[in-house]
Order: sequence, then C-alpha cells, then structure tokens
Amino acid sequence: MIRVLVVDDSITVRKAIVERLSAGGIAVVGEAADGVEAVATTRRLRPDVVLMDIIMPRMDGLAATREIMTTTPTPVVVLSAYVSQKEACQTYDALAAGALEACVKPTGDGLENEHAWADILCTVRAAADVRVAKLRPAIKQEPAPGKSEGFLSKTTEAAKEYRIVVIGASTGGPVAIRDLLHALPADFPIPIAIALHCSTQLSTSVAGWLDVNCDLNVRDAVDNEPISRMPGTVLVAPPGHNLELRHGRTILHNVVGHHDCTPSVDVLFSSAAQTYGKATLGVLLTGMGRDGAQGLLEIRQGGGTTIAQDEASCAVFGMPAAAVEIGAVEQVVPLTNIPATLVALTGAACGTPDAVAGSQ
Repeated sequence: MIRVLVVDDSITVRKAIVERLSAGGIAVVGEAADGVEAVATTRRLRPDVVLMDIIMPRMDGLAATREIMTTTPTPVVVLSAYVSQKEACQTYDALAAGALEACVKPTGDGLENEHAWADILCTVRAAADVRVAKLRPAIKQEPAPGKSEGFLSKTTEAAKEYRIVVIGASTGGPVAIRDLLHALPADFPIPIAIALHCSTQLSTSVAGWLDVNCDLNVRDAVDNEPISRMPGTVLVAPPGHNLELRHGRTILHNVVGHHDCTPSVDVLFSSAAQTYGKATLGVLLTGMGRDGAQGLLEIRQGGGTTIAQDEASCAVFGMPAAAVEIGAVEQVVPLTNIPATLVALTGAACGTPDAVAGSQ
C-alpha cells in the first residue's frame, strides 16, 4: 500500500485529504501543519509520497520541498489553490526544486470537486513509482558552437532549413524546460513552441516563470499571430488551450472539460509536422503517459529531426519511452546535451533572421 504524508496548515483540508486518500486505498502515515514538521516527519517516517501545501506558517511548501529534496529525496506532489500569482509562481519554484507534479487543491465549495480528487489520487499513485534524486541547480552549460557530440550528423545546408522547434513535456516538465531554455543563447535563431501539461486552474501561466529563468523571450501564445520572424522567442500554449501552428500563424483552441493531456503535445507536434515538414525540430521531454509520441512520429515521417530526453535524466520516462517504442525518435539525448544539440543543428542560421523567415 502507498504510504503518504499529508502537509497542510488547515486541519479541515487535511481531514478531507486523509478521507479521500483512505477511501482510494492509500495509507496516510502522517500529517504535518507546516514545512518544519513536514521535513522532520519525512525524515522520520520515509513516506512514499509527500502531499505538500504551498502557503504555510513557519516554513512554506517551497522551502520544505527544497529541504526534503536536499536531505531526504522523496516524491513530492504540490497541492496548490492557485489563488494568487505569488502562489502560482511558488508552485513552479517547488517543481523546479524537485517536486514531481502540482495538483489543484480542493478547498471551500471545491471540496466536492470529483475531478480534482481523481487527479490527486492518480498523481499520488504515479508519483509513488518514481525514483527521485537530490535537488540540483539549473544547468550552466555553454552551448557548443559545433556538432553536439554523439548526435546525428547534419550538413550546414540542412541546418539552415530548420524553421521551428517544438517541445512537449508533462510530469517533471517545468524544471526540464527551464534547464533547457536556460542553456540556450538569447539569439537562438528560430522560434520555439511549447506544450506542457498544466492545470486549467492556473492563475498565471508557466511562461512568466520560465521567462525570468532564461535569456530568451518566453510568453504565452496568442491566437492568430505570425511566427515567421521570431528569433529568440518562445511561445507556450496557455492553460486550457491546445496550440497549433498553421500557415505561419498560431491557432489556439479552448479545451472544454477535464483533460489530463492539456495542452496537447500531439496536437502541437502534428501541426508542426504538417506545416513545416523537414524544417521541424521536435523534442519530447519527461512525462507520464503517451502524449507526444504519435506527433513526434509524424515529424520524423515528414523528414524533420526528432529528439527524446533519456531515461536517466527524466523524472518519468513514460512519454519519451512511448515515442521510442513506435520508432518516432532519431536519438535519445541526456537533458544536459539537448541545448547544445539544438544550437548545433541550427547554428548555421545564427544571426541570420532571414534564414527562418516565411512559412508554408
């Protein structure tokens, strides 16, 4: 049976969480009212998963997650009400500090939100199977000017053809994407589009958090904007929307209802494959499930280049593994090598905006 530590300063919320977990066949082995208690109890009980609140007295959930991941690495799932931009940003910081995933915390009238409880139970079960490592800082890699060691050979002419990079991720994705973008130069020559699974309850998008963690211009995608001349720009599918790239413009689709795979990686990848063909660079990062595998296969079948994060550097190897299984991946690459690989493949176009202008 999965053993869980529940951390929240509200006794009412803790009671509700304990009841729901117990009804779902999950054992609650301890409770904590703040981060100080959470760190000590994690060290003492060694639970399989820690369910962590963010806003708490004495020590908040972000600081507690950092301490746990530094001293007693344990799968942490953040429960956030996302009631403010500060809380949302702290939630992303907790993910960067090693938390595996964030779920919406049912509170008040939302205590009967069955979709939210189902999401929490599913996430806890998945997190219990994940082996986590000690907290590490953002990678400080300098992009390589030439070919990335161990990667497939590309000619200068081929490198000039790339016009879009598409990236997909889920569990463990925020920190993986942060590390990847952090290591790219501010003048990266072609636009990047990202689909990262996230809750529709977010009061602020992950784009703002990523923007302050790298030299690129990261922002939410907006509907019907041209993307032909956008070097150094990263567009992120906003919560609750799928992002497509069609005829050199963005298309946003509002996704109604409960969807675990939103924004969809397959939707983004498939549209890029159809629009840009061999000029597409597809990158599939850490995540549970199979989203992105079929879309990455379409990119490869269209002549584009496909990369998947390797198992050792993934929080969860599910999505990359699914892509490898169906033959969608040209090469599996450690996260720390992916930025240099992207620079190597697109390096011939650096400083030449016209090389990425236009669209099909």
